[in-house]
Amino acid sequence: MRIGIDAQTILNPKMGDAAGLGHYTYQLIRYLLKIDQKNEYVLFFNYKARESDIKKFSKQNTSIRRFPFSHYKKFLPLAYSETLATAFFLRDKLDVLFVPGGRVPITYKKKIVVTGYNLALKKFPELFSKKEAIKFKIKPSAFKRADVVIASTKAAKNDFENDFRVDSKKIKVIYNAFDENFFKIASLNEIQKVKNKYKIEGEYILFMNTIKPSNNLPKLIEAFSKLRLLLKGKMPNSNYKLVLAGKNGWLADEIHQIAKDFGLKNEVIFPGYIDQEDLNALYSGADIFVSVPLYEEFGSSVLEAMACGAPVVCSRVPSLSEITEGVARLINPYDVDGIKCAILKVLDDDILREKMKARGLEQAKKFHWRKTAKETLIVLEGVVK
Repeated sequence: MRIGIDAQTILNPKMGDAAGLGHYTYQLIRYLLKIDQKNEYVLFFNYKARESDIKKFSKQNTSIRRFPFSHYKKFLPLAYSETLATAFFLRDKLDVLFVPGGRVPITYKKKIVVTGYNLALKKFPELFSKKEAIKFKIKPSAFKRADVVIASTKAAKNDFENDFRVDSKKIKVIYNAFDENFFKIASLNEIQKVKNKYKIEGEYILFMNTIKPSNNLPKLIEAFSKLRLLLKGKMPNSNYKLVLAGKNGWLADEIHQIAKDFGLKNEVIFPGYIDQEDLNALYSGADIFVSVPLYEEFGSSVLEAMACGAPVVCSRVPSLSEITEGVARLINPYDVDGIKCAILKVLDDDILREKMKARGLEQAKKFHWRKTAKETLIVLEGVVK
């Protein structure tokens, strides 16, 4: 059986998806190749992909392809570009094509399995750029044409059914995961080295994801500004920083400016993209991890934080409620005072914080890429039978 996988999102972190969809695609391919030696895989990469990334997938049962027309694709009419992509996929006589993210050429009529990504565009289009909105327009058609649509949570499955009118019978829920290396909690020395590298002094509250409006960072910054006033009275010796880690996305400059407008230029730290080898230490060193998006399909960073022993405060949105199962402290993402009070409660209660750390570690163990890959392989093989 020949399985084709669109791997175009695995790019140089400075140019594309270092997290999110790119990370999902990278890990899933990595584990599919670990567990499956009987099927043949054809991996389709963007022409910008680093050679070092591609070499990692060189196996006896793997063929590598690069889209030859990517560099002049922007000059082609959409219909012509779609036809070229279809021809490129058809050339390899695939039994099934797996497309993470759901961007499938309209003219491709063979067996297809897709995953959804950025479903928030349907609910909150104002929180995304016009460029992202245009890219998303092609996806609903792929969801309906696909033989199977993979949803990362039950909440995402409901969104496919209700917002995109996808037949529930062809939606399969397969949870995402995170790298097992996150369970290696960093030493104090490792934490300090990473803090020095990213210029973080003292105690800190951590957020880890792309700096963009849909992650609701203006509300988090406002909550932190109120929190600091309370902490001065409750914990006069503390000097907490809010670390907003991750690559800059749409309107990131405006989010940076909001921190300045609140007079928090030196208290809100934007270290940018975090190198993979530094993630454990940054999570491990945080007194608390906070994520307050208005919408989330899965929430890998929440589980990564739990695996590193950080207590979590996050949005009470369906997907995060689902994957945390009562372990995190859930808040209304629109309620600034609620965010502030939840963070304060965890910081001010040592017993609660230790309890959340222990329960978080156990919850994180339920998610592993090997399990995700096994369940995905069953879907891919089932489509062909």
